[in-house]
Amino acid sequence: MVRLKWVIGIVVVCLGALTAPVLAQEKEHGGQEHGGATAAPSAPATEEHGGQTTPTPAPVAPPALKPITITFSGEVSAVNATDNPPMITVTDRYGVKKEISVPAEAKITAGTASKALLDLKAGDKVTVEYTYDVATGKRTAQNISIGEAAPAGT
Repeated sequence: MVRLKWVIGIVVVCLGALTAPVLAQEKEHGGQEHGGATAAPSAPATEEHGGQTTPTPAPVAPPALKPITITFSGEVSAVNATDNPPMITVTDRYGVKKEISVPAEAKITAGTASKALLDLKAGDKVTVEYTYDVATGKRTAQNISIGEAAPAGT
């Protein structure tokens, strides 16, 4: 019985020693409960550095994604001149298909002669220089060369 009292006494002292620092921390942090829902802070977030409190910097927005220019060679597999904007589908030698919009200001040439979108037909070999908008995934033709051999490596 005496041993049991000693064990209980030691447990009580240890628990008291463990809970005292936890209670002190809760008082320092505004008495928020651990493991449960806490109230949203009403003041802006701050950080402590050497006893000084400084506001936490606002998150920085990622840089704007700029369109990139790509050259793609292959065979015209579809021309949709009635779409808005007009579209062409070009398939390269590996079977990769790309749908590319063709705005009115796009230059279409066959050698040195200027051509119109209606001059393109399925089966024509083309090299298309287009911009790819990374943010939207859209391809927009800048220059289309009809009948030119594909550059090496494409």
